Amino acid sequence: MLLLWVSRLQITQPETRDIPVALKPYLVSPARPLPQFLLNSKGKQVLTNQSFMQRWSFVYFTHPHCQPECEAVLAVLNNLSQFFAAADIQFLLINYDDQQSIYETEQVNTALPLYTGDKQILDTVMKAFGFLFLRTQFNQDYQIEQQHDIFLVDPKGRVYARFKPPFTSLTIQQQFFALRGFYARSE
Repeated sequence: MLLLWVSRLQITQPETRDIPVALKPYLVSPARPLPQFLLNSKGKQVLTNQSFMQRWSFVYFTHPHCQPECEAVLAVLNNLSQFFAAADIQFLLINYDDQQSIYETEQVNTALPLYTGDKQILDTVMKAFGFLFLRTQFNQDYQIEQQHDIFLVDPKGRVYARFKPPFTSLTIQQQFFALRGFYARSE
């Protein structure tokens, strides 16, 4: 009798790179691959895991009514997108609040594309990034507390780094150059 056990758990390889001390607070180790997913923007643009291939991507999870809490992060992302105006770098927002549709009202004031999807897909994407939020339910309303981290996805479509507040456009630029240099040497 032959017994075969099949597990759906993702097995990650242990970290083998010698990570510089200055990059340890930012680097996701080991880098986490993104699952297959499909999200849409208000303008009917499509975002999939393949959209991250062959370019660096800065990703921020937000929702249509995040202001004023998210204003500083959106300002940093807008500054970065102007500084890094290149085809091999993209900036994306993902609406994680399935109870607020970007199609009904979009109060996030930014030139960056905002994507959304159904709850199950969003949960899968958030889990891959390691993004967390807390929704507190009141009588007829709710309040959201979220992490205001900016994630960096590498050209292989993996969550590669995470920038935690407080940060500025300049500090993220400097860390990005260091991370990209480390990536070039270690991948």
